[in-house]
Amino acid sequence: MKTIFSLLLLSANLGTPALAAEVPLLPAGDTDQVATRVVSRPAPVTPVEHAPVRFSWALDPTDDLRQPEPFVVESREYWETVDAAELERGVAVSTSAPGAIIRVSPTRAGAAIDVGALRVTRGGRTVSLARRNDGAQLRAAGMQVNERAAAVQLADTAPAGRYRLQMPNASGQYVVHVYEPRSTVRLFAALGSDRVLASGTSTIVVNLSDGDQRLQGLKAGGLLVAPSGESWPIRLRPGRDGLLRGKVPVPANADREPGLWEVQVFAGNGDVQRDARTALAVAQPTARLAGGYSFDAARLQFALPMAVGSRGRYEARGTLYATAPGGALRPVSIAHSADWLAPGRDHLLLDFDRDHLPAGYGAPFELRDLELNDQSRMAPIERRARAARVDR
Repeated sequence: MKTIFSLLLLSANLGTPALAAEVPLLPAGDTDQVATRVVSRPAPVTPVEHAPVRFSWALDPTDDLRQPEPFVVESREYWETVDAAELERGVAVSTSAPGAIIRVSPTRAGAAIDVGALRVTRGGRTVSLARRNDGAQLRAAGMQVNERAAAVQLADTAPAGRYRLQMPNASGQYVVHVYEPRSTVRLFAALGSDRVLASGTSTIVVNLSDGDQRLQGLKAGGLLVAPSGESWPIRLRPGRDGLLRGKVPVPANADREPGLWEVQVFAGNGDVQRDARTALAVAQPTARLAGGYSFDAARLQFALPMAVGSRGRYEARGTLYATAPGGALRPVSIAHSADWLAPGRDHLLLDFDRDHLPAGYGAPFELRDLELNDQSRMAPIERRARAARVDR
């Protein structure tokens, strides 16, 4: 008995059929990620499954599948790195609302912060604090912070403005982090794409506003930071709409360290400062879709030719849209396929179960939301919103 979820493991059903005539994929859209080359990389050193697998499951065609909106980072905080001499003299702290929280964290070799030694002044006078917490108390409250850190919070009677943070007998370097939970001044930052291929480019859009009012006179910049800690500057420029925009070019040798890359942005107008961070997945094009496909109407199967540059396990996934009785294209099934492939020419097969077609649904079909991933290196290589259309 078949179920909504049809799992096709390696068996006679996974035999490779004779491929039909190949036709080109649809032209890539502006937001698609498409590899134009392949690179050779060493085989993964960690154990990776080699057995092929293909499966699909049915969708409710009345569901409205949409691509997620770009993730927008919102920040009411900023941070800066200072040395011991600066902290002893007094670090300037700018606030835009009462109740600011100031956290001080030593860098690698720094000693634990004595929270009782932290002093906040304004105009040379000590400012009253609502609370003081050492690192153990912060961690007990669920904060993922350095256990040697400490934090103080300004009292509600402390108005917005400039303060100085001091600590005697400082040694080494420190990160001073200022968070304003009650402030209406927020920094927004969004990447044009959170995935990019090595030597490719993403974009970032930045806005600093107080409520609904965009702040003027901004000075802003950014950094692209690799998992290794190496960084590259990002130049932000104002557009006619007042938003700040910048290109985020990724170097070609972007796979020296595993992990997500970080995009940091900094913006302020002299009275208020905000910083934000967001993540970027960077992949080497270890394989790519070769630019065509073939379709077996009897099997509801797409064959996707590939150019493989590096030995590894690759996965394709996509969504089948079928034409409903009223003529609209609706999603009916999702299929995944994965296999261990060697360098050269090869292919992956996406099998959609005919039982997933509701009564009255049929051609034309479209293959949408097509992705190619390097599972052995946890790398997203290609993504196409509309990949293929089959009229019959």
